[in-house]
Amino acid sequence: MKFRIFIFSGIAAFLLLHGFAQEKVPKTEEPIRVRVDMVSLPVVVTDKAGRRIKDLAKDDFQVHENGIRQEIAGFAATDEPINVALLLDTSGSTELRLARIQNAAISFVNQLHPDDEVAVLSFADDVRLQQDFTIDRDRNEYGIKKTRTGEWTVLYEAVWLALEEVLKPVQERKALVIFSDGVDTRSHTVNMNETLELAKETGATIYCVYFDTEADQYRRNTKSVPGGSFPPIIATPYPPVVTGPGASASEYSTGRRYLESLAENSGGLLFDGMSDLEYAFAEVARELASQYSIGYYSTDERRDGKFRKIQIKMAKPGLVARTKKGYYTKKEKKK
Repeated sequence: MKFRIFIFSGIAAFLLLHGFAQEKVPKTEEPIRVRVDMVSLPVVVTDKAGRRIKDLAKDDFQVHENGIRQEIAGFAATDEPINVALLLDTSGSTELRLARIQNAAISFVNQLHPDDEVAVLSFADDVRLQQDFTIDRDRNEYGIKKTRTGEWTVLYEAVWLALEEVLKPVQERKALVIFSDGVDTRSHTVNMNETLELAKETGATIYCVYFDTEADQYRRNTKSVPGGSFPPIIATPYPPVVTGPGASASEYSTGRRYLESLAENSGGLLFDGMSDLEYAFAEVARELASQYSIGYYSTDERRDGKFRKIQIKMAKPGLVARTKKGYYTKKEKKK
Protein backbone atom coordinates (compact mmCIF):
# COMPACT_ATOMS: atom_id res chain seq x y z
CA MET A 1 0.00 0.00 0.00
CA LYS A 2 1.55 3.29 -1.07
CA PHE A 3 1.21 6.39 1.09
CA ARG A 4 2.14 9.98 0.48
CA ILE A 5 4.24 10.17 3.61
CA PHE A 6 7.29 11.97 4.90
CA ILE A 7 9.24 10.00 7.51
CA PHE A 8 12.59 11.18 8.78
CA SER A 9 15.66 8.99 9.13
CA GLY A 10 15.05 8.30 12.82
CA ILE A 11 12.28 5.85 11.94
CA ALA A 12 14.81 3.42 10.51
CA ALA A 13 16.65 3.25 13.81
CA PHE A 14 13.34 2.91 15.63
CA LEU A 15 12.31 -0.09 13.56
CA LEU A 16 15.66 -1.76 14.18
CA LEU A 17 15.53 -1.16 17.92
CA HIS A 18 12.00 -2.52 18.24
CA GLY A 19 12.35 -5.52 15.92
CA PHE A 20 12.17 -9.14 16.95
CA ALA A 21 15.29 -10.51 18.61
CA GLN A 22 16.67 -13.52 16.78
CA GLU A 23 17.37 -16.47 19.07
CA LYS A 24 19.50 -19.45 18.18
CA VAL A 25 17.43 -22.62 17.90
CA PRO A 26 19.18 -25.86 18.92
CA LYS A 27 19.49 -28.45 16.19
CA THR A 28 17.23 -31.45 16.67
CA GLU A 29 15.94 -34.20 14.47
CA GLU A 30 12.34 -33.13 15.05
CA PRO A 31 11.11 -29.70 13.90
CA ILE A 32 10.41 -27.29 16.74
CA ARG A 33 6.99 -25.67 16.66
CA VAL A 34 7.09 -22.11 17.96
CA ARG A 35 3.82 -20.45 18.90
CA VAL A 36 3.85 -16.86 17.74
CA ASP A 37 0.12 -16.19 17.80
CA MET A 38 -0.20 -14.63 21.24
CA VAL A 39 -3.34 -12.51 21.55
CA SER A 40 -2.53 -9.22 23.29
CA LEU A 41 -5.23 -7.31 25.15
CA PRO A 42 -5.11 -3.81 26.61
CA VAL A 43 -7.36 -3.74 29.69
CA VAL A 44 -8.72 -0.97 31.91
CA VAL A 45 -10.62 -1.89 35.08
CA THR A 46 -13.14 0.32 36.89
CA ASP A 47 -15.35 -0.06 39.95
CA LYS A 48 -19.09 0.65 40.10
CA ALA A 49 -18.39 4.37 40.56
CA GLY A 50 -16.25 4.50 37.43
CA ARG A 51 -12.95 4.85 39.30
CA ARG A 52 -9.98 3.21 37.58
CA ILE A 53 -8.37 0.40 39.57
CA LYS A 54 -4.58 0.14 39.30
CA ASP A 55 -3.42 -2.37 41.96
CA LEU A 56 -4.57 -5.69 40.49
CA ALA A 57 -2.55 -8.85 39.84
CA LYS A 58 -2.64 -11.52 37.15
CA ASP A 59 -4.89 -13.82 39.22
CA ASP A 60 -7.58 -11.13 39.39
CA PHE A 61 -8.35 -11.61 35.67
CA GLN A 62 -10.06 -14.37 33.70
CA VAL A 63 -9.98 -14.33 29.90
CA HIS A 64 -12.64 -16.07 27.81
CA GLU A 65 -12.56 -16.52 24.02
CA ASN A 66 -15.87 -17.49 22.43
CA GLY A 67 -16.99 -18.55 25.90
CA ILE A 68 -13.97 -20.77 26.62
CA ARG A 69 -11.58 -19.78 29.41
CA GLN A 70 -7.98 -19.20 28.32
CA GLU A 71 -4.74 -19.41 30.28
CA ILE A 72 -3.05 -16.03 30.75
CA ALA A 73 0.51 -16.31 29.43
CA GLY A 74 1.60 -12.69 29.70
CA PHE A 75 0.73 -9.91 32.13
CA ALA A 76 1.98 -6.33 32.57
CA ALA A 77 0.76 -4.10 35.37
CA THR A 78 -0.21 -0.46 35.02
CA ASP A 79 3.24 0.81 36.03
CA GLU A 80 4.91 -0.79 33.00
CA PRO A 81 6.04 1.78 30.36
CA ILE A 82 3.82 2.30 27.33
CA ASN A 83 4.59 3.46 23.78
CA VAL A 84 2.23 6.21 22.64
CA ALA A 85 1.80 7.42 19.06
CA LEU A 86 0.19 10.88 19.12
CA LEU A 87 -1.60 11.60 15.83
CA LEU A 88 -2.63 15.24 15.32
CA ASP A 89 -5.08 16.50 12.71
CA THR A 90 -3.60 19.74 11.31
CA SER A 91 -5.83 20.09 8.25
CA GLY A 92 -7.17 23.46 7.17
CA SER A 93 -10.13 23.30 9.54
CA THR A 94 -7.74 23.51 12.53
CA GLU A 95 -5.96 26.64 11.27
CA LEU A 96 -7.63 28.95 13.79
CA ARG A 97 -6.94 26.60 16.73
CA LEU A 98 -3.45 25.26 16.03
CA ALA A 99 -1.71 27.02 18.92
CA ARG A 100 -4.29 25.74 21.39
CA ILE A 101 -4.02 22.22 19.98
CA GLN A 102 -0.24 22.30 20.26
CA ASN A 103 -0.34 23.53 23.86
CA ALA A 104 -2.86 20.86 24.88
CA ALA A 105 -0.77 18.15 23.20
CA ILE A 106 2.39 19.32 24.97
CA SER A 107 0.56 19.31 28.30
CA PHE A 108 -0.62 15.76 27.52
CA VAL A 109 2.85 14.29 26.91
CA ASN A 110 4.15 16.00 30.04
CA GLN A 111 1.51 14.16 32.10
CA LEU A 112 2.69 10.73 30.94
CA HIS A 113 5.03 8.55 32.97
CA PRO A 114 8.69 9.59 32.47
CA ASP A 115 9.48 6.16 30.99
CA ASP A 116 6.63 6.27 28.45
CA GLU A 117 7.92 6.75 24.89
CA VAL A 118 6.04 9.11 22.59
CA ALA A 119 6.07 9.48 18.81
CA VAL A 120 4.45 12.55 17.21
CA LEU A 121 2.69 12.38 13.84
CA SER A 122 0.57 14.95 12.05
CA PHE A 123 -1.59 14.77 8.96
CA ALA A 124 -3.23 17.17 6.55
CA ASP A 125 -2.43 16.89 2.81
CA ASP A 126 0.03 14.10 3.74
CA VAL A 127 1.23 12.23 6.82
CA ARG A 128 4.37 13.35 8.63
CA LEU A 129 6.36 11.72 11.40
CA GLN A 130 7.44 14.82 13.30
CA GLN A 131 9.29 12.89 16.00
CA ASP A 132 9.80 9.16 16.44
CA PHE A 133 9.63 7.35 19.80
CA THR A 134 11.53 8.99 22.63
CA ILE A 135 11.21 9.64 26.37
CA ASP A 136 12.78 13.07 25.87
CA ARG A 137 9.90 15.48 26.50
CA ASP A 138 11.81 18.39 24.93
CA ARG A 139 11.99 16.43 21.67
CA ASN A 140 8.29 15.54 22.01
CA GLU A 141 7.49 19.24 22.42
CA TYR A 142 9.67 20.19 19.46
CA GLY A 143 7.87 17.64 17.29
CA ILE A 144 4.48 19.02 18.31
CA LYS A 145 5.54 22.62 17.66
CA LYS A 146 6.75 21.67 14.17
CA THR A 147 3.20 20.83 13.08
CA ARG A 148 1.72 23.13 10.46
CA THR A 149 -1.73 23.30 8.91
CA GLY A 150 -2.53 22.12 5.39
CA GLU A 151 -5.68 22.08 3.30
CA TRP A 152 -6.96 18.51 3.02
CA THR A 153 -7.33 15.62 5.49
CA VAL A 154 -5.87 12.15 4.84
CA LEU A 155 -7.22 10.76 8.11
CA TYR A 156 -7.71 7.15 7.00
CA GLU A 157 -4.21 6.95 5.56
CA ALA A 158 -2.82 8.47 8.76
CA VAL A 159 -4.60 5.92 10.99
CA TRP A 160 -3.45 3.02 8.81
CA LEU A 161 0.14 4.25 8.79
CA ALA A 162 0.25 4.86 12.55
CA LEU A 163 -1.04 1.35 13.31
CA GLU A 164 0.80 -0.65 10.64
CA GLU A 165 4.12 1.15 10.25
CA VAL A 166 4.74 2.96 13.54
CA LEU A 167 3.04 0.86 16.24
CA LYS A 168 2.95 -2.67 14.81
CA PRO A 169 6.73 -3.24 15.22
CA VAL A 170 6.46 -2.33 18.92
CA GLN A 171 6.12 -5.47 21.05
CA GLU A 172 5.53 -3.73 24.39
CA ARG A 173 2.39 -1.95 25.62
CA LYS A 174 1.22 0.58 23.06
CA ALA A 175 -1.53 3.06 22.29
CA LEU A 176 -2.63 5.42 19.54
CA VAL A 177 -4.03 8.81 20.59
CA ILE A 178 -5.88 10.62 17.79
CA PHE A 179 -6.90 14.27 17.84
CA SER A 180 -9.37 14.97 15.00
CA ASP A 181 -12.91 15.83 13.95
CA GLY A 182 -13.03 12.45 12.17
CA VAL A 183 -13.68 13.90 8.69
CA ASP A 184 -11.51 12.58 5.85
CA THR A 185 -11.38 14.61 2.64
CA ARG A 186 -8.53 13.18 0.58
CA SER A 187 -7.45 9.55 1.39
CA HIS A 188 -7.03 7.45 -1.77
CA THR A 189 -5.14 4.33 -0.70
CA VAL A 190 -7.33 3.14 2.20
CA ASN A 191 -10.95 3.69 3.25
CA MET A 192 -12.93 3.98 6.47
CA ASN A 193 -13.99 0.33 6.72
CA GLU A 194 -10.45 -0.92 6.21
CA THR A 195 -9.18 1.16 9.12
CA LEU A 196 -12.06 0.02 11.35
CA GLU A 197 -11.21 -3.62 10.62
CA LEU A 198 -7.56 -2.89 11.34
CA ALA A 199 -8.55 -1.43 14.71
CA LYS A 200 -10.02 -4.83 15.64
CA GLU A 201 -6.74 -6.55 14.85
CA THR A 202 -4.30 -4.10 16.41
CA GLY A 203 -2.58 -4.73 19.71
CA ALA A 204 -2.74 -1.00 20.45
CA THR A 205 -5.53 0.78 22.27
CA ILE A 206 -6.97 3.71 20.35
CA TYR A 207 -8.07 6.81 22.25
CA CYS A 208 -9.71 9.63 20.30
CA VAL A 209 -10.06 13.27 21.32
CA TYR A 210 -12.91 14.70 19.26
CA PHE A 211 -12.86 18.35 18.25
CA ASP A 212 -15.68 19.64 16.02
CA THR A 213 -14.25 22.11 13.50
CA GLU A 214 -17.41 22.65 11.45
CA ALA A 215 -17.79 26.30 12.47
CA ASP A 216 -14.10 26.99 11.86
CA GLN A 217 -14.27 25.35 8.44
CA TYR A 218 -17.21 27.58 7.55
CA ARG A 219 -15.29 30.71 8.59
CA ARG A 220 -12.28 29.66 6.51
CA ASN A 221 -14.40 29.11 3.43
CA THR A 222 -16.22 32.43 3.72
CA LYS A 223 -13.52 34.82 4.96
CA SER A 224 -12.70 36.01 1.42
CA VAL A 225 -16.18 36.89 0.23
CA PRO A 226 -16.69 40.16 -1.71
CA GLY A 227 -16.61 43.13 0.63
CA GLY A 228 -14.08 41.51 2.95
CA SER A 229 -16.56 40.38 5.60
CA PHE A 230 -18.76 37.44 6.44
CA PRO A 231 -22.15 37.27 4.73
CA PRO A 232 -25.08 38.42 6.88
CA ILE A 233 -26.69 35.78 9.08
CA ILE A 234 -30.28 35.16 8.05
CA ALA A 235 -32.32 32.33 9.66
CA THR A 236 -29.31 30.05 10.39
CA PRO A 237 -25.76 30.69 11.62
CA TYR A 238 -24.34 28.52 8.83
CA PRO A 239 -25.88 29.39 5.46
CA PRO A 240 -25.54 26.52 2.96
CA VAL A 241 -22.79 28.16 0.90
CA VAL A 242 -19.87 25.88 1.80
CA THR A 243 -19.31 23.02 -0.61
CA GLY A 244 -16.79 20.25 -1.15
CA PRO A 245 -15.59 17.31 0.97
CA GLY A 246 -15.84 17.84 4.71
CA ALA A 247 -18.34 20.68 4.43
CA SER A 248 -21.66 19.14 5.47
CA ALA A 249 -23.11 18.55 8.93
CA SER A 250 -23.71 14.89 8.05
CA GLU A 251 -20.00 14.40 7.34
CA TYR A 252 -19.12 15.78 10.76
CA SER A 253 -21.66 13.47 12.39
CA THR A 254 -20.21 10.53 10.48
CA GLY A 255 -16.72 11.61 11.52
CA ARG A 256 -17.58 11.48 15.20
CA ARG A 257 -19.16 8.02 14.82
CA TYR A 258 -16.03 6.88 13.01
CA LEU A 259 -13.78 7.94 15.90
CA GLU A 260 -16.13 6.25 18.38
CA SER A 261 -15.92 3.01 16.39
CA LEU A 262 -12.13 3.15 16.17
CA ALA A 263 -11.90 3.46 19.94
CA GLU A 264 -14.55 0.82 20.65
CA ASN A 265 -13.00 -1.74 18.29
CA SER A 266 -9.65 -1.48 20.07
CA GLY A 267 -10.86 -1.26 23.68
CA GLY A 268 -10.33 2.48 23.98
CA LEU A 269 -12.59 5.49 24.46
CA LEU A 270 -13.59 8.71 22.74
CA PHE A 271 -13.27 11.94 24.72
CA ASP A 272 -15.03 15.18 23.80
CA GLY A 273 -12.52 17.99 23.53
CA MET A 274 -14.98 20.72 22.55
CA SER A 275 -15.71 22.17 25.99
CA ASP A 276 -12.31 21.54 27.58
CA LEU A 277 -9.55 20.26 25.30
CA GLU A 278 -6.92 20.18 28.03
CA TYR A 279 -9.16 18.10 30.31
CA ALA A 280 -9.87 15.62 27.50
CA PHE A 281 -6.16 15.05 26.93
CA ALA A 282 -5.63 14.74 30.70
CA GLU A 283 -8.29 12.01 30.81
CA VAL A 284 -6.42 10.10 28.10
CA ALA A 285 -3.23 10.37 30.16
CA ARG A 286 -5.06 8.95 33.19
CA GLU A 287 -6.44 6.10 31.06
CA LEU A 288 -2.97 5.19 29.84
CA ALA A 289 -1.66 5.17 33.41
CA SER A 290 -4.43 2.71 34.35
CA GLN A 291 -3.97 0.19 31.54
CA TYR A 292 -2.99 -3.45 32.05
CA SER A 293 -1.66 -5.67 29.28
CA ILE A 294 -2.76 -9.32 29.10
CA GLY A 295 -1.63 -11.97 26.61
CA TYR A 296 -2.75 -15.52 25.93
CA TYR A 297 -2.41 -18.30 23.37
CA SER A 298 -5.78 -19.41 22.08
CA THR A 299 -6.78 -23.01 22.72
CA ASP A 300 -8.43 -22.94 19.29
CA GLU A 301 -5.51 -23.28 16.88
CA ARG A 302 -7.61 -23.16 13.71
CA ARG A 303 -6.66 -20.42 11.27
CA ASP A 304 -10.02 -19.84 9.65
CA GLY A 305 -10.02 -16.05 9.43
CA LYS A 306 -13.11 -15.79 11.63
CA PHE A 307 -13.83 -13.24 14.34
CA ARG A 308 -13.50 -14.46 17.93
CA LYS A 309 -15.24 -12.70 20.80
CA ILE A 310 -13.29 -11.86 23.93
CA GLN A 311 -14.62 -11.34 27.43
CA ILE A 312 -12.66 -10.58 30.58
CA LYS A 313 -14.18 -11.49 33.92
CA MET A 314 -12.92 -10.19 37.24
CA ALA A 315 -12.32 -12.42 40.24
CA LYS A 316 -13.18 -9.59 42.63
CA PRO A 317 -16.86 -8.53 42.76
CA GLY A 318 -17.88 -5.04 41.72
CA LEU A 319 -15.14 -4.59 39.12
CA VAL A 320 -15.63 -4.21 35.36
CA ALA A 321 -12.92 -4.76 32.74
CA ARG A 322 -12.89 -3.00 29.37
CA THR A 323 -10.93 -4.35 26.42
CA LYS A 324 -11.34 -4.93 22.68
CA LYS A 325 -14.39 -6.93 21.64
CA GLY A 326 -12.37 -9.58 19.86
CA TYR A 327 -10.03 -10.27 16.97
CA TYR A 328 -9.80 -11.95 13.58
CA THR A 329 -7.64 -15.05 13.25
CA LYS A 330 -5.15 -15.19 10.44
CA LYS A 331 -6.45 -17.32 7.62
CA GLU A 332 -4.14 -20.15 6.65
CA LYS A 333 -3.05 -19.98 3.03
CA LYS A 334 -3.85 -22.96 0.87
CA LYS A 335 -0.79 -24.68 -0.53
